[in-house]
Amino acid sequence: MKHAVLNQKPNAKMRNVVRRRMREAGMTMVETSLVLIIALGAVAGAVAYFSSNNTGAQANQLATDLSMLVGKVKSAYGGQYGTVTNARLNTGGFFAGYPGLSNNAGVVTTSMGGGTLTVSPGTVTAANDSVRYVITQMPDAACQPFVTAMAKTATTMNVGANVVKAAGGRPDPSLITCANDNNTITMQVQ
Repeated sequence: MKHAVLNQKPNAKMRNVVRRRMREAGMTMVETSLVLIIALGAVAGAVAYFSSNNTGAQANQLATDLSMLVGKVKSAYGGQYGTVTNARLNTGGFFAGYPGLSNNAGVVTTSMGGGTLTVSPGTVTAANDSVRYVITQMPDAACQPFVTAMAKTATTMNVGANVVKAAGGRPDPSLITCANDNNTITMQVQ
């Protein structure tokens, strides 16, 4: 009997030691929570980083697409801009093949903010002497890079009510005021 009792005591002690070691080896709820918070912060940072890079890339793509469209329109219309409209450009296939623009029967939306692009005759010094391009709903993050990229191409350029570039002048970057992720950019090209 004494022998059986001795055999039980070491087993009970051993179980207690094993349980204690298992508890000490694991992570507490607080430690697990801290690890999860740090991991979520890292994921949020990565999303923000790649989102901002994506916005810059989309702004550059839209500027490239619009520059190519401007070149096509100038070449095709040769200064006779009185009849330039989205509908006519749609019929002529002018909006095809631009990743930054989506055309639905002449209603052209941009990849940046889902705004619209409207093309019409413009007036710099005389009626119909230019083509007017109006882009709506430009997000703030894309506004400055886009305007900077297009300023050399444009004869005149406005961001909202601010004249960024007057006819015959140079663009003034200090006048690019983008706000509320809903910017309207108007440019005329002769």
